[in-house]
Amino acid sequence: MEPTRLDLMTHDGPPLAVYRYEPAHPPRGGVVIAPAMAAPQSFYADFAAFLARQGFRVWTFDYRGIGESWQGSMRHCTADLTDWIMRDYDAVVRHAGDTLDGAPLFALGHSLGGQATPLLPSRDRLSGLVNIAVGSGAPRHNRPNVRLRAPFLWYVLVGLCPLFGYFPGSRIGLLGDIPRRAFYQWRRWCLTPEYILSGEPGAREAYAGARYPVLGLTFTDDELLHESGSRLLHGAYAAAPVDYRELSPQQYGLPRIGHFGFFRRNQEEVLWPLVSDWLHANSPAASV
Repeated sequence: MEPTRLDLMTHDGPPLAVYRYEPAHPPRGGVVIAPAMAAPQSFYADFAAFLARQGFRVWTFDYRGIGESWQGSMRHCTADLTDWIMRDYDAVVRHAGDTLDGAPLFALGHSLGGQATPLLPSRDRLSGLVNIAVGSGAPRHNRPNVRLRAPFLWYVLVGLCPLFGYFPGSRIGLLGDIPRRAFYQWRRWCLTPEYILSGEPGAREAYAGARYPVLGLTFTDDELLHESGSRLLHGAYAAAPVDYRELSPQQYGLPRIGHFGFFRRNQEEVLWPLVSDWLHANSPAASV
């Protein structure tokens, strides 16, 4: 399946690289895939094509400063997480909703993408949210090996930002390149006890006010985030029905899933149907 590339304009100017995956028949719904921190949209291409084969029109995108949405020196990128959420992610959701002729629109967030979804100005346009490996990045919710290394990241390696003008993750083999202001804002979230809920003004209220159904898939062998942090964020949905599932690789005869493994191509027959089945069940056409 060959996706169609779009250069989507945001309301403040910078175009985003967006790919649309079209189903063979009129879509029963749409899905916007919101990436994890520093993850390029190409990482989600196989999964996006799978959802399109299940009858959904799917969009992937890169935040400004990431992947195909940035050209030139990262040093000159001034984007922060608020730009990524309120301008980039929101622009894709609005564009997607405008093309669906009333069919339901879902968001699927991986890690940061799912954490950020309740903050979208356009969140009321969503018919549901799928969270993959979404949890708190606060040190108390990190896995032990990550918790031990976290102070070095937040108090020492952060010093690379003024030196390079951005966080040079690709150079040091950690995360990936991240715009300076986005890294600082993420650091603030991580250094508060309840992560985004206490680190971003208005986030707790945004979670509590969200009313779309949520499917949350977390994994017992996630190498980064402890399951308690995932329960914290999903428990903040005070008004939304949440289908929360903690999955182990052993349940599915897999050697490993981890923080990123859900999106590997070899999960098409094992894990991916968990999402497509939920999307079908939550699409109005399912009851017709």
